Amino acid sequence: MKIDNRTVLLTGGSSGLGLALAGALVARGNTVVAVGRDPGRLQAARAAVPGLHAIACDVADPDALPRLHEMVQKDFPALDMLVNNAGVMREIDFNRATDVDRVADEVDVNFGAVVRLCAWFVPMLMRRPGSCIVNVSSGLAFAPFPAAPVYSATKAALHSFTQSLRIQLKSSGVRVVELAPPAIDTPMLTGAMRAAMDGQRMASAADIAAIALRDLEAGVDEITPGGARMLRLLSRLAPSLLMRQMAAMYASHAASSRA
Repeated sequence: MKIDNRTVLLTGGSSGLGLALAGALVARGNTVVAVGRDPGRLQAARAAVPGLHAIACDVADPDALPRLHEMVQKDFPALDMLVNNAGVMREIDFNRATDVDRVADEVDVNFGAVVRLCAWFVPMLMRRPGSCIVNVSSGLAFAPFPAAPVYSATKAALHSFTQSLRIQLKSSGVRVVELAPPAIDTPMLTGAMRAAMDGQRMASAADIAAIALRDLEAGVDEITPGGARMLRLLSRLAPSLLMRQMAAMYASHAASSRA
């Protein structure tokens, strides 16, 4: 698959993996439109990646998507790649009072927005031969980490949705790819998840972006770098063992939090 001279809409493009993907794609001669909630962070991303375009939009807000679609149709009619990368990961403990709005927002950003964006943009992509959708899930799609139950569940849902979408769009010419990264050393990785990775080498966002473009070009439909590949394998071969390990990691974190 050709990974240059494309027009790419990339959500969550102002930091972390999204910014690394934006930089790598622009370096390959692509027109990249980064979408994010925070205009200030988008401005900083444009300064970091010369040539990057940016649109401020909260993709979790269904009412904001018609305007985003209209702007892309008008200003970037050659769109042929949608990268659904926007995501939030929060530690949520249902033993305690839970902020329902924060839970709903996590679901909307990580999963609802992807479904809605596909609904809006698939017809546009179908008009461009060789178009592609890349949905960024997580290694936790294959094995939930109990400290981040909503994040893990939304990524599992995204994995399932991506599999179905790939089958549905097979005859349309729109390729559907899942990128399921392992833990990445970015600001999003905090608290229990960072503690769980203590002493382990974490990939950088630039590492994962490079692997993603390499595997996209090679025609890989389910990209699982590093530890994510092991989680996927264990989820199929030894799911009970894997869940015991995740539960033990969570118990260790819970004990240290109470200390």
